[in-house]
Amino acid sequence: MKPTLYTAFHLNLAFSSIEASQRADVVERCYWPLLRLAREGYPIGLEMTGFTLRVIRDLDPAWVDEARALSKAGLVEFIGSGYAQLIGPLVPPEVNEWNLKLGQADFGEILGETPKIALVNEQAYSPGLVPIYKAAGFEAIIMDWAEPASHHSNWKKEFALAPQTLLGADGETIPVIWSDVISFQKFQRFAHGELSAAEYMEFLVLQLSKGMRAMPLYTSDAEIFDFRPGRFESEATIDGMSEYERIGLLLRALKDSGGVKFGLPRDALKLLAADGEAIQLECASAPVPVKKQRKYNVLRWAVTGRNDLTLNTHCWRIYQSLMDQGADDPEAWRELCGFWASDFRTHITETRWRELQDRLPSVGARSAGSVPAKNTGNAAPPSIERRGRWLEIEAGHCHLALNTARGLAVQAMGFGPLVPQEAGAPGEASPIGTLAHGFYDDIAFGADFYSGHFVYEPHDSHKVTDLVKCEPTVAVNEHGQVDIRATIETSLGPITKQLLFDPADCSLTVEYLHDWLMPLPGAFRLGFVTLNPLAFDVKNLFFETHNGGRTIERHALSHDGALLSVDHGRAVSRLVSATTGLGMTGGLLRMGDHRHTVTLHMARGDAAGVGLITAQTVRDSYFVRAAISVRESDETSSRKALDMSENIEAPKLRYKVSLQRAGN
Repeated sequence: MKPTLYTAFHLNLAFSSIEASQRADVVERCYWPLLRLAREGYPIGLEMTGFTLRVIRDLDPAWVDEARALSKAGLVEFIGSGYAQLIGPLVPPEVNEWNLKLGQADFGEILGETPKIALVNEQAYSPGLVPIYKAAGFEAIIMDWAEPASHHSNWKKEFALAPQTLLGADGETIPVIWSDVISFQKFQRFAHGELSAAEYMEFLVLQLSKGMRAMPLYTSDAEIFDFRPGRFESEATIDGMSEYERIGLLLRALKDSGGVKFGLPRDALKLLAADGEAIQLECASAPVPVKKQRKYNVLRWAVTGRNDLTLNTHCWRIYQSLMDQGADDPEAWRELCGFWASDFRTHITETRWRELQDRLPSVGARSAGSVPAKNTGNAAPPSIERRGRWLEIEAGHCHLALNTARGLAVQAMGFGPLVPQEAGAPGEASPIGTLAHGFYDDIAFGADFYSGHFVYEPHDSHKVTDLVKCEPTVAVNEHGQVDIRATIETSLGPITKQLLFDPADCSLTVEYLHDWLMPLPGAFRLGFVTLNPLAFDVKNLFFETHNGGRTIERHALSHDGALLSVDHGRAVSRLVSATTGLGMTGGLLRMGDHRHTVTLHMARGDAAGVGLITAQTVRDSYFVRAAISVRESDETSSRKALDMSENIEAPKLRYKVSLQRAGN
């Protein structure tokens, strides 16, 4: 049987580097040639958002008419992705649901049909999205093969040869049609004249020799052929033959070879093995798979860019306002989906960045307040003792020790009476705290590993932390909560650190009041929680959070009794400061075992930070830590344009750590 070659050209008139004034030119130079190729008999998959489809309709209705005619002739297949190209694992489930619903409505209204296959936006996937895509009427999704496969050495090689079945949240399954970064980059290089026809055909023959039943010939941007957005200095120049003409010659040569057949994505889907095992794209080390190389990860749209954190936080505040109002106006949700579009978070032009800020409504953060989780009743007043550098507190069923010589870092936090603190490790009754220098018998871990602090690493100078000596004030409020405050001097200026210890739910809220902390170029992480290896069973360790879906996604941190190696915050290169992250779209990141859990909370309307997990075996012990990132760096980061308009309230750097015993 001849292998089926299929395409899914991505049409995006919200492309970050394209000005609105250039969109008609893009339709003429990049989108019409695709329809002409289809008219010549080469089936073409066209993926676009509802936004792009609407703009094309307004700019060039004839294109829409021709696309409809070609679809009816079986030469074009429309592929959906929602109204806006937003990053599903970073937004609330209701926004994901509205985005897909609105996109399908646009296709139905303008093209007279709704797609059955969706391309996952920016190939940023989480299992929690599967039920949402299915509920929107999609029968399959398109996702990248190469990056997820690199994390699953146990996958059968045959999985790459044809569509497979994915296992998502709640046991939901959905077929996946593969995109492939190597294939589409080779195609791009041929079209740009960087590869000769012979070199490209050599690559293609090699791929087909593996037994490919369905191969993605091209599954990426349409706007990079015969048009240059001007995003990179390294962009290929347009010289000589039209790039779409080169593509046409390639398709003709492949057709004339007689060794392959062209099809649409739905034709590839027919090759799905009915009895194939369901596979999972995600894993503990890569919980949110994304296309391309690891420098291209979910943090790209979360905490990098010009000011992703502030923009995302503001979108969360708009979302909360709509939810509070019980809003069901499609246009209000359409506007919010548009604000959450990925292109505002990468190489957005200056003009469009300013226009976006002018359009954003002024919505403030909810007042979080500091109230007890439970009625403390007639609970005994907390015991507070200062012993040298230690501030030790016992209240109710829990305890807390803070290190005043290290910016009120958490030395120990846990249940029951507090063991008097000395340098070293917290006792078994303290699930989290500080592991002192010398705790690990490994020079690679010859450092102090704190909890409850921040670390800022600028591009071109020494790191800045709050781990400096301070003198706190301590008070007990009417709810029995212990209020601790200190001014901390840093090399960049003073900050005020406020902690609220609540015995009612064994929680500690930390907030920074500042003038300089955000936004900053570089990597900024806070909310560090270091697990005490004496307090957890490594065989049962896990972490869990939400990544855009309604179901919390859990990952085991051990396999066959051994701790997995996980390092979300590891730098990819000098330019890219982290490997991946967790959307925390439910506002929490939880770690634990069968006995107790530790939860990091960060309200999305305070700051839409992302979670990071580190896990590593250290000789006969282990190191496991969680943190929240509010800023990372990559090639989208901009030193000169971190500003936002004055009517957009800055994020609040506030988080809470809570402990819970199993069964409580």
